Amino acid sequence: MKLRKLLKKLNDYLYEEEYKRHDRDEGLSRVLKKLKKKELKLQEEIAGEMDEGERRLLEQELKIVHSQREKGVRLLAEARGKSWEKRE
Repeated sequence: MKLRKLLKKLNDYLYEEEYKRHDRDEGLSRVLKKLKKKELKLQEEIAGEMDEGERRLLEQELKIVHSQREKGVRLLAEARGKSWEKRE
């Protein structure tokens, strides 16, 4: 192998963890954005729903989406080295 190719391979091995961390960070950010859109959509559906039973089901789904999003935000903050506190 030529020197350039060997150096590239070495660089890939040295910074493999950083690349993995970056990819995980980007993937988690994308998922969190989708969850936020889903959460907002559910809130709109709940506001427009007249049937009490259907509203309860939507509210349960909203609680699940919200809690999963909170976990993701906490995980992302920890991965980035920031402290995360629940804001209300």
